Amino acid sequence: MRSVRCVVHALGGLVAVLVAVSALVLVTPAVRASAGETEHQSSRTDAADTPSLAISITGMTPQFATQNSTVTITGTLANRTGSAVSGITVQGQTSTVLFNGRAEMTSFAGSGGYPYMMQSAGSPQVTGLVPNGSTVRWSVSFPAEEFYDQFGVYPVEVQAATASGQYTAAARTFLPYWPGGAAASEPQQLQVAWVWPLVDTPQQGACPQTLATPHLASSVASGGRLSALLGAGASFAASDNLTWEIDPALLSDVQVMTRPYFTLGNAVCSGRFTEKPSQAAAAWLSKLRTATAGQPAFATSYADVDVAALSHAGLDTSIRSAYQIGNMVAGQILPGTFGGTGGGSGDGAVLKAASPADGIADAEVVTSLASDAGISTVVLSSGELPSSTPGYDNALARTTSGIGTSVSVLLADSGITSLLGSASPSPTEAGEFAFTQDFLAQTAMISSEAPNLARSLVITPPTDWDPSASEATALLSLTHEAPWLRSVGLSALAAQAAKLPSSALPARQVSGSELSAAYLDHVRTVQASTSLFTNLLYQPPASVVTSLDAAVAATQSSAWRGSGSPGGWLATSQLSDYLSYSEHKVQIIASKKIFLAGTSGETPVSVKNGLNLPVQVQVTASTPVGSQLQVGPLASPLVVQARKTNTVTMPVRSTTIGTTTVQLQLVTQNGSPLTWTAQPLSVEVTRFGRSLLIIIGGALGILVLTSAYRLRRKRKAAVKRDGTADEMADAGGAG
Repeated sequence: MRSVRCVVHALGGLVAVLVAVSALVLVTPAVRASAGETEHQSSRTDAADTPSLAISITGMTPQFATQNSTVTITGTLANRTGSAVSGITVQGQTSTVLFNGRAEMTSFAGSGGYPYMMQSAGSPQVTGLVPNGSTVRWSVSFPAEEFYDQFGVYPVEVQAATASGQYTAAARTFLPYWPGGAAASEPQQLQVAWVWPLVDTPQQGACPQTLATPHLASSVASGGRLSALLGAGASFAASDNLTWEIDPALLSDVQVMTRPYFTLGNAVCSGRFTEKPSQAAAAWLSKLRTATAGQPAFATSYADVDVAALSHAGLDTSIRSAYQIGNMVAGQILPGTFGGTGGGSGDGAVLKAASPADGIADAEVVTSLASDAGISTVVLSSGELPSSTPGYDNALARTTSGIGTSVSVLLADSGITSLLGSASPSPTEAGEFAFTQDFLAQTAMISSEAPNLARSLVITPPTDWDPSASEATALLSLTHEAPWLRSVGLSALAAQAAKLPSSALPARQVSGSELSAAYLDHVRTVQASTSLFTNLLYQPPASVVTSLDAAVAATQSSAWRGSGSPGGWLATSQLSDYLSYSEHKVQIIASKKIFLAGTSGETPVSVKNGLNLPVQVQVTASTPVGSQLQVGPLASPLVVQARKTNTVTMPVRSTTIGTTTVQLQLVTQNGSPLTWTAQPLSVEVTRFGRSLLIIIGGALGILVLTSAYRLRRKRKAAVKRDGTADEMADAGGAG
């Protein structure tokens, strides 16, 4: 047994390390290639192969032009030609013809292809001597009124060339133009609603006060992912009408760090690293409470479970449980936002909204959300339902759930979601400019496509979004400043969508990134083991039951989709091992063999409870079919206190002589068998007791007959000697 435990311990440590590695993989940022840094990135490759110039745009003021604007573009120029070069000309270019759509923008950003004539813009800048390997800064300016007169997005390119023309380079970006003028003549402002996600990979399993990896501490600390998101969101929550999307599992994980806690470890809660309380975690929670109190928000299910996968697998009870736990946890930790009763509603402007993973949901999934969680608004990816303004992007739609309830559908722009997903936690100067300018231009392009139509835009970053603090702040600042945008809350758009005609979602639409059927089969097994363990406990505290259910929900998280699935397998296996190890602490202690001397008897059976919680079990015994051996009636359910052993008496009866094997086992209070407690008991019926009585009775009879015979012989002998009666009596008495 000791060796087995050592193996479990070692495997548990390996599991913890692999979970940590998978978490690090999950937070690795995507690589971005956008217009402003295309040449900058390609030049890195070129520099390794051939001599070249490399030019990058690092800024532009203003970031959107108006009639009286002087546009100034700034950037860097690197000499990688292999020798010093002087007289490099930097020239700005633009066009009087605006982009006709986002497809043209994509083409221009990628290859510079533009179907219309580009013109020189402003005076060129000519550099002095630039040594090989050196980088210099440049700027070019031009008046906007010379080129632009219509609201929209225009191409901007900056070219660099040596005097001989041997070396050239180019960098490209986009410039929105807003003509201004009388309010009556201005285009309709595009309603824009931000969903601001605070979601992370779930960290807690069954071991109390334990996180699977140490990475969350750095994420909530200054410079970390969650710190950056909270800081930017708190600064612009009011001006941009942000709607917070908050995972209750994240709240619970951060709260764990406000007290002494552990990281890593194995399935039996050993091999862990002790951590001190995190001041950063306490400060982050405090700031979150202040920033979101009374503000628009919705809570995801606990651990943001993969609702689509669970619904398609028929695991609606898991969806319901995850939302119940999530609402309770969110209410307890953020009462000013989600209400102090733990019901997920109350003081804050709480929405019954959901944002399914990858923005994909079919009619079946929406019905599950409506029936299991009371969801009345879903945020999906654009294209999931037809636009309510045919031919043009619009975020508003409506559908009807399978239980007949109306569900507002808000379609998040998939192009912008993809762009946001390319954010970097540590961008270059050129990279950050390209990222934020692309975002601004995308919104302007959407608005300018149909400037006289009232339309809406929903912006939903990926749940694992990892921008730098400056990128996140810049995006929200631009949203507030862009004159073609008008910030509104998600609830306002949901109310507008509720008035639209209902459209049907596909009946069934399974994404290839969903949690797999094989994985969910494993989850089902763990769920069954969790239920068994809960039924084994005697009046378990609500906190224990909730923590176990939360651990199961964590195995169903959307974080385990795609590349995150190995982490899910490891988390599920560790929970399974924890339950098995804990359950096996309850055992039967009984004799291997008993002898029954008569027709009936009793034998003691003990139950040992090695858990730190009391258990309630029933001892059961089964005999072979047709056996004449009867067991019972057995004692009533037995309550065994923590770390104690209790004993019951088991009655046994038999009408025949012989040996019978009885199978002893424990069952929980609802009758579920504890299979690991099964133990054979051999009962041998001898009936030696009755035979012994017959033998003793026979012996006594023989003794009495023998004594009577001897007495009679003595009396006869006395008569022959003419003895007296007294002599005869004496003879008898002495004989």
